[in-house]
Amino acid sequence: MELFRMKQEPTSCGFNGPDALQSWPLCLTRTIPLPHDGKGPETPSTRSCSGSEGEELLDEEATPKVQEELQKHNANFKMLYDMQQQLIATLQEQLRVQEIDLDSMKQVNAWQEKELASLKSQLQRPFDGEKRHLPEPDEAEAKSLEKLKSELAKKSAEWTLYREQADAHAMEAMATSVQAGWKAACALPHESTVSLRTSVVPADKTEFSFVEWLFTRSLVKHRHARDPSLWCPTARVKVLEVQKIENRTFLKRYAQRREELLEERAGQSCEPLQDIKTLIGKSLQNRRSIEEVCHCPDSGVNLNEVLLFHGSPSAKINGILTSGFDPRYAGLGTGAMFGQGSYFAHNASKCFRYAGDDDVERKNGGLCQTVLVVRALLGNPHYQRLMCPERRMPPANSDSVVALTKAEGGCVDHREYVLYDKASSLPLYLIEFEHLPDCRCQMCSPQD
Repeated sequence: MELFRMKQEPTSCGFNGPDALQSWPLCLTRTIPLPHDGKGPETPSTRSCSGSEGEELLDEEATPKVQEELQKHNANFKMLYDMQQQLIATLQEQLRVQEIDLDSMKQVNAWQEKELASLKSQLQRPFDGEKRHLPEPDEAEAKSLEKLKSELAKKSAEWTLYREQADAHAMEAMATSVQAGWKAACALPHESTVSLRTSVVPADKTEFSFVEWLFTRSLVKHRHARDPSLWCPTARVKVLEVQKIENRTFLKRYAQRREELLEERAGQSCEPLQDIKTLIGKSLQNRRSIEEVCHCPDSGVNLNEVLLFHGSPSAKINGILTSGFDPRYAGLGTGAMFGQGSYFAHNASKCFRYAGDDDVERKNGGLCQTVLVVRALLGNPHYQRLMCPERRMPPANSDSVVALTKAEGGCVDHREYVLYDKASSLPLYLIEFEHLPDCRCQMCSPQD
């Protein structure tokens, strides 16, 4: 299903990919020259473009013309922000109406099943003890039997139709929920609405649905830890909780890096990510990158902003929540095949083994772990085939490194993405999930 090519208006099939969707307004900054008093060199001042916080930061010596210009920009950005909030509210209301319709269809299905069971019971004849020969039915009984069969066939057809309609409604409701959650996840809020310190709060219903969908669809097979020639089945997991992460420092740092990259590109889009090839056992899979990797909507210039996963032990996750990703500590305890950077994956299951033993608990007999969802600014990536543990920054004319798979001539089974500066990644969500009792993935398979 191509979620990321959906149109803005909901359709009967919500997975058509939302390339036409517009991104939310970013928190941009401007450099404003302040009046010079003749003492020392002139210095520019960076001001917020919108929000009440920007108004409080205005220099008292700024000219009335500059103040008036900033106030106009503030009003415009507030109006855009309110319009985006109204759009999300509208999508949430559409989802609520569709859920009501889905409940009604389920009730109709239940009634149909009850009717079918009643008709089937009328056709059954009880036997006492051993099987015995039944006399041939007379003409009246034969007509009654034919009538019952006709009614049963009619009810079966109606039940099948209602079930198909209920499935269609469920898919449409899911598509609407995922679409709304995708837009909310990819929207960069205004910095004045985000707390200075890291806040971790439960995600709302639409965001939970989207993150759960993004997480489960990305699970793939991995090699057995004991015997690399064997492949474990795809993990069977259940998402327990999704928490939203917000931090003003992280947001401002990411927005500034994004603006720098836009200036470096001079309005020119980056080349789209190359399509993905993976070889699992003897099966070669070819997937378009837009189908495999969740892209964030752009504002006309493609910077290859994507949603990726990251796995770390609980102690390191606490550090990430406090100060963000720090490439200086890359590879401690896990190795760094592609240098000193922060590592990410578009397959959540690739992060499982990096969660660490201290992040593993047993709940209801199943393994419980935590991974992060991160917004990554890949820019113009360099496609790496061989290991390069000595690397400290991306090659010239590139902004990140994409480690290619063995099917692509690389050295890993599933692609990895490496960023070498902390400003290019923005933590968005914390996912807590549980491996089901019948899971036989690389984490749950016997290790001896």
